[in-house]
Amino acid sequence: MTPDGLARARDEIAAARHLADAGFAAQAISRAYYAAFYAAEAALLARGETRSKHSGVIAAFAQLLVRGGDIDESSGRLLRSLFERRSKADYDVADTPTADEAWAAVADAEHVVEAVAASLASQRD
Repeated sequence: MTPDGLARARDEIAAARHLADAGFAAQAISRAYYAAFYAAEAALLARGETRSKHSGVIAAFAQLLVRGGDIDESSGRLLRSLFERRSKADYDVADTPTADEAWAAVADAEHVVEAVAASLASQRD
């Protein structure tokens, strides 16, 4: 994943929106998480960091970027929350997510992606 991974993150946001529009809430939540995840990977890579597991990306994002002051605290919380919501949407077949939950996930992912985009832009300036 390169810092241009933001393009992939934005593609995932678009996919999540289409899925939510079509009534596929669980799938929209999953794509929303991946949008935030790809943005987090791009932010870490811009610092020369990579992780092999999702949990590692989430932890490094919080430790290196949020605690380091490059990314707002809410983005760190949202990334972790999106991971949890994606896991529930993907694996808990007894609890079907609602359209409102899908749209909330899309909005949260957009927040993370835009926070990363702003951070990367400020590093280039």
